[in-house]
Amino acid sequence: MDGLRKPFFIAAIIVAALVVFAELGLSFFVINAAVIPPDAGAAQDLGVPAGVEAVNAANGSDPPGSGIAFLALIDGLVLFTVGMLGLSLVMPLRLYGRVQGIVTLVVSFLWVIMCFLLLIVGLIQLFLMIGLLVAVPFGTVVYLAIWGSFPEGAAAAVLGAILFLKIAFGVLLIVAQPRFLRVTGLVVLVLLSVVLQLVLGFIHGFLPGIVVAIGDQFWALVTGVVALVWALIMLIVSIPAIVKAIKASESATD
Repeated sequence: MDGLRKPFFIAAIIVAALVVFAELGLSFFVINAAVIPPDAGAAQDLGVPAGVEAVNAANGSDPPGSGIAFLALIDGLVLFTVGMLGLSLVMPLRLYGRVQGIVTLVVSFLWVIMCFLLLIVGLIQLFLMIGLLVAVPFGTVVYLAIWGSFPEGAAAAVLGAILFLKIAFGVLLIVAQPRFLRVTGLVVLVLLSVVLQLVLGFIHGFLPGIVVAIGDQFWALVTGVVALVWALIMLIVSIPAIVKAIKASESATD
């Protein structure tokens, strides 16, 4: 791409990777308790069995909740898209045209499977949370001990840092080459990522404290569905590119 400022483009790729790492934190996508548990004395006063409290204490998550971590399903696709653009800078265009379709097909196929599995696990956890909440009194007590206190402050700090990185990514990408704004797929994907994150922050701040974890889990599933649909689109779009590459190879052989 003519006029590309490579240092800024490389910096944009690094920042995109930092976004994904920040969203994943020290844990993987699902089974994030999203809580700051009450101390052992308070839990016992509520009638929570010691075993439940022990599991909860060991089940902390960084970042808090599943919603932030599920954003990595979207921002991972952003990183992949930008990475493929970077690959075109170091490979001959003819070779890149053949490799792009195959790599996109494989990655998008694996992404679809991953999103599907994570959505199943996340949906089971959401049903568990709701089931415990409405199972008065003992189920509700267990829910409150495990998910009743969501760390909104910590989540807001993480989301703020991630939003700053996303803004920096966009600025670096535009400085590297303003024509990236014409790459419709990339622009739409980045905007989707930002909107999903902003709505997640709104959920954390708007819902009553005891149900924030449920709202967070629900929006994580919405994010997962968006990522699944986008990966399916990438999978379908990559097929014609592979067919074209195969025909080109056959023509060259003849």
